[in-house]
Amino acid sequence: MALNWPNRLTIARIIMAPVVMILLQVREPEARWAALIVFVVAALTDMVDGYLARKYGWISNLGKFLDPLADKLLVSLAWIGLAELGLMPQWTVYVIVGRELLVSGLRSIAAYAGVLILPSGIGKWKAAVQMFSVSYYMLLSVLELNTTPGVASLVGELSMWIALILTVISAFHYFWRNRSVLQRLGM
Repeated sequence: MALNWPNRLTIARIIMAPVVMILLQVREPEARWAALIVFVVAALTDMVDGYLARKYGWISNLGKFLDPLADKLLVSLAWIGLAELGLMPQWTVYVIVGRELLVSGLRSIAAYAGVLILPSGIGKWKAAVQMFSVSYYMLLSVLELNTTPGVASLVGELSMWIALILTVISAFHYFWRNRSVLQRLGM
């Protein structure tokens, strides 16, 4: 089975996710710049693969499964890396990664029952804000503005809180919207 371009881009995003985290751990300014560039390129592949899939009808079951997984992996690993550097509060990792694991678990249970759960509008907004927040914090880090009080750090804090709020809301939304699947499986 040949992979279409959207799925190739999604797989590239999956490969780039651990690269971002590794680069963040190097703790050198050049490595942080590289992490930012790789993260932004990976985030852009998310937009491009979706556009190509819709425009050319290259939507596949593999893509429906891998695309949200790639997003979760990219954001989770980057968020963990930023928290390890002290740029994000450690507890926020639990919220972000916990939500991603719960929703992935729900999707797996649903798939076992023969039901495909597609991302919701709230989930897409959540992913976009998370990607913005991660990119912004990486930029603050390379510009060494993350510890300086002011507008730049305020925008970072605000984006982080919006990402966290959307993360929690989207988790509740996924479980509420798919409660019939859970009930059917006796949960």
